Amino acid sequence: MVLGLLVLVAGCGGSNDGDAALLPTAPTTSATSAAPTVPTSSAPTTTTIELPPTVPLAWRACGGGLDCATVVVPVSYQALGGPTLELALIRNPADDPDQRIGTLVVNPGGPGASGVQRVARGFEVSQEVADRFDIVGFDPRGVGESTPITCGDAVPAFRATDLAPDTPAEAAALEAAARRVATECAATEGDRLAHLGTVEVAHDVEVIRRSIGEAQISFVGLSYGTLIGQLWADRYPTSVRAVVLDGVVDPGATSAGSIEQADGVDAAVEAMAAACAIDASCPLSATGGFLASYDELARRIDTGAVAGSDVGPTQLAHAAFYATYDADTWPALWRAVGRGLDGDLSGVAELAASYARLVPYAPFAIVTCLDGVHPAGYAAWQADGDRFERASPRFGRLLSNELLPCAFWPPASFVARPLEARGTPPILVIGSTGDAATPYESAVRVARTLDAGALLTVELSGHVALGDSACATQRATRYLIDLEVPEVGARC
Repeated sequence: MVLGLLVLVAGCGGSNDGDAALLPTAPTTSATSAAPTVPTSSAPTTTTIELPPTVPLAWRACGGGLDCATVVVPVSYQALGGPTLELALIRNPADDPDQRIGTLVVNPGGPGASGVQRVARGFEVSQEVADRFDIVGFDPRGVGESTPITCGDAVPAFRATDLAPDTPAEAAALEAAARRVATECAATEGDRLAHLGTVEVAHDVEVIRRSIGEAQISFVGLSYGTLIGQLWADRYPTSVRAVVLDGVVDPGATSAGSIEQADGVDAAVEAMAAACAIDASCPLSATGGFLASYDELARRIDTGAVAGSDVGPTQLAHAAFYATYDADTWPALWRAVGRGLDGDLSGVAELAASYARLVPYAPFAIVTCLDGVHPAGYAAWQADGDRFERASPRFGRLLSNELLPCAFWPPASFVARPLEARGTPPILVIGSTGDAATPYESAVRVARTLDAGALLTVELSGHVALGDSACATQRATRYLIDLEVPEVGARC
């Protein structure tokens, strides 16, 4: 998750701390110089699939005025009679049932973020939306309470390694740690490992829609959730009443999309440096400013000149990644770097830990790996990582190797391609100009590619505009309630 897979944290508003959105996408070349060590079959899902018979939801009260339910779905939609998974759902009924419009399903991102927890904490977009909609959250397959992925014991050791090795010994340690993550998850998840990608989740959303019993539903996807929304709308356009995409993942992006994310991280870090230079409270002026200070601290950590708090080069980068999500966090990073140069790495450790808590690594990595074609084997992965290092010398290698376990897992089940979602009503696409996790250019491309995309540009530094931009929140409210889309060129 370092600058190599920069996490896409999602959150609808500053009042909902801890919501994650999407971690950076994996490299997308198809080098095959080494075969995966876990040869599980996972052909791209392009054939016609059949959904299981509809079973109406049996909602039950689960406290706080909320209802809970479970939906059973097949592990593979090509084998309806085979193994199944249970999906956990939660519903916050419309506050004004006499004015109820319908159901709004939300996914807060990740991959790996819990939609159940998001709704339980009060997701609403706005009070007006909460009045008019039943708001339903679900944990995607393998996440949270939905037949969860059980691997992850090997992850801390992997993340403790240097993701940008500069000696043969460090490279060997990195490869071994990544293989342990891959081997553990292959052992615990078995054949279902190849069926945890977003292609299947999009079918799951349609099963949920049918189980709810409404001809059409509305959907809000944040960060990674925008990929779910696009795939569902593209496959089931007549089931769509409205879709909001905020912090947009471009399903048509090839490896250039990942490079774009590295560019976004660099741009965000440059903005931090510029802000530090004009902020009297920034403590780094005496050490050459933010970038010079960061690079010096990175050098000292890498050489062992300063140590402690379990901080290595990877944790320093994770601290910077975490700060890219919200400009309000920049001063904390400045202070952490300054204290690090004085020998105290506790501030860096705290920010890095916050980054690691955004979403659980195992489901994040597994889903991301299945959602993008990637090199197989360590050597091929590192050769592809050269592109990232050239694009971003400071963070590129870290961002690439954040998902190194992908090199030893099944091949992708989704091949990058533009999604038009022909036949849907207008879809609201929200792009923030200062978003490092899901760069603004992705929103522009998606709005242009969708058959009925309507772009809202938000002048905002950070990831996901809903809740952080009153203007964007109001525009989304009017769209969800009145199906009113922004005019061409609309900005907040």
